[in-house]
Amino acid sequence: MSPAVFLDSNYYFRGEIPTIIPHRGGINVVPENTLHAIEHTVENNFTHFETDLRMTKDGEIILHHDATLERTTHHKGKISELDWKDLKKINAGSKFYERKNVKKETTFVLLREALKTFDELCFNLDLKESGMAKKVYRIIKETKAENRTLVSSFSPLRLDEFINISNGEVFTSGSFRENVIARYFPTKKRNFKVQALQAPFIYKGLKVHSRKLKNFSEINKLYLHIWTVNTEEDFNKCLEFGCDGIMTDEPLKLKKYLEQRT
Repeated sequence: MSPAVFLDSNYYFRGEIPTIIPHRGGINVVPENTLHAIEHTVENNFTHFETDLRMTKDGEIILHHDATLERTTHHKGKISELDWKDLKKINAGSKFYERKNVKKETTFVLLREALKTFDELCFNLDLKESGMAKKVYRIIKETKAENRTLVSSFSPLRLDEFINISNGEVFTSGSFRENVIARYFPTKKRNFKVQALQAPFIYKGLKVHSRKLKNFSEINKLYLHIWTVNTEEDFNKCLEFGCDGIMTDEPLKLKKYLEQRT
């Protein structure tokens, strides 16, 4: 069965190379995965926003990395045990603002509202738990965001679940499995169902990003995104080896670095 939607790779994988992809919005400069983070991304003319997805007790999909609230807020509890009506009252950036000595508030964001409100922004959506693929796919379809979303997951099972449900109607990125194949079979062409490969710059002390990985991506016609890169030295290494996108906690620093090179 062929996809009902013809994806335009020139939209998601467009613009300057490397594409700057603010990691959770740029966690060193804004409270991660919040409304403030998305607004900062748009205000600074970034085209992409990387975020994570969790499901609430009442079945809503929200932007949030951790399973719990403790690390980023002054509240306790699991996202899966709280309803959206309670989560939306929380200052989602309270601990970030406290560290920065700033009196400010921001909110968590529903995936549906993010895609609907920021309708020119491209979203990299990381599935953080199983069982949400069907809802995420439905939201992407309802908001007509197929050409500007890319779904990823470190879990091959979660990624396969989404690929099977979406039937190729949404861009997807390779998981840990594809990275292992790239490392041990760098010159072999594979029949991947994904359009991109996202790999860590370094994983558990082991350098992952290399010219070998770039060659593998080119052989298999995959866009290569590297995460999470935060220093000028490592920015330069990414450019030397070649990549199509860089995920960073320091989007403004990367933007300035790239501007100075031109």
